[in-house]
Amino acid sequence: MYEIYQVTFGDTIDSIADKVGTTVDELNKINKVLSVDPGSYIIVPAQNNNVLGIYTVKKGDTPFSVAQDYNISVDNLMMLNGLNKDDYLYPDQQLIVPNSGMNIYITKEGDTIDSLTNNFNDSIDEVISQNNKIYLLPDQLIMYQKMSM
Repeated sequence: MYEIYQVTFGDTIDSIADKVGTTVDELNKINKVLSVDPGSYIIVPAQNNNVLGIYTVKKGDTPFSVAQDYNISVDNLMMLNGLNKDDYLYPDQQLIVPNSGMNIYITKEGDTIDSLTNNFNDSIDEVISQNNKIYLLPDQLIMYQKMSM
């Protein structure tokens, strides 16, 4: 299992590996592009993950069918997994998906606090309370637990 780690100011590859209990080699293996710029996200081995899970692709699965099953947009599913929208899915391929009850959103150029609020259909206070920092830079992963109605 894996989880998403948001890089903070002062983080290095070595310090992140130490924080999450892994090696630099392992971080390099599981990330296509390993950026340690503050605000960027990398995939790290999960310690105790209740936000994201792993789905193993079955024969006949498409990005659309998997995205629909996990209530996520195809674009966000592909970006979350470092895939291009033209990529195919293959049986036994593992994908990172949101766990039940979780929403994810990957920011785009031009996003605002209002557009985030509209995306989650809840108050921005709820979204902010569940995310340490929201920069509104493109490609930031924002996670949000759906509140029961």
